[in-house]
Amino acid sequence: MFTPTNLTMLRKEEMTELLRSTLDICLQNDANALNLNTQVNALRSIVDQLDDTLVYERENEFTKELEALDSDRDEAITGLRFGFVMNTYHQHPKIKEAAQILLDRVDSYGSSIARMNYESESAAIINLINDFETEENLKAALQRVGLQNWVDRLKIANQKFRTLYTERITEESKKNKTSFSAIRPEAMTVYTNLINRINAYVVLDEEKKYESIHNELITLTDRYHQIISNRKRNTSEETDQVVN
Repeated sequence: MFTPTNLTMLRKEEMTELLRSTLDICLQNDANALNLNTQVNALRSIVDQLDDTLVYERENEFTKELEALDSDRDEAITGLRFGFVMNTYHQHPKIKEAAQILLDRVDSYGSSIARMNYESESAAIINLINDFETEENLKAALQRVGLQNWVDRLKIANQKFRTLYTERITEESKKNKTSFSAIRPEAMTVYTNLINRINAYVVLDEEKKYESIHNELITLTDRYHQIISNRKRNTSEETDQVVN
């Protein structure tokens, strides 16, 4: 079986899955009939808590993706504005005039939209896109300078950003957030208590009622021991390569 030392060598997702699989095995072998209800209920509770922490900690991935989407829309609004600026130097008077009209409208929201905070930038882009889509003189000017594709890019980038932003707000609104590290010690104790209980019953098990669950748990933990062994071997090989 797994010792507390072994458990500390597992990654977050691995430890959670080990405990979840252990719970499944106990339930499939009728934990009630094996007098394991107290230990199994404690394990079920801790698995639920670990799942919650993993969802919470994935917010970091939300942040990275959000920053990437913000960068996309920053590039879109900056590229669009530069396109307007470039066309204000166009040799054709009508294109030059159209570009100036468009540039003035962009700058009416601030010449540095890309430097605004998330919320202000979202609002500015929404209003700007609405102007481009509803005001006939701006629609005509866009057609004249040939930059509608940049407006489309900006609209899509802002929509993607706002969708993920809303998802992040939903995640952050969850209460009682606890880190995986804070729960790990209790999880290790709960798991160890269950395994010790089963091992104690096995010693006294003349009817072999616990043979099945015991063998299944050994098979399960063997797989995770292999994961740790493979990781150690790979790390050792990488170290050797660096040294050599």
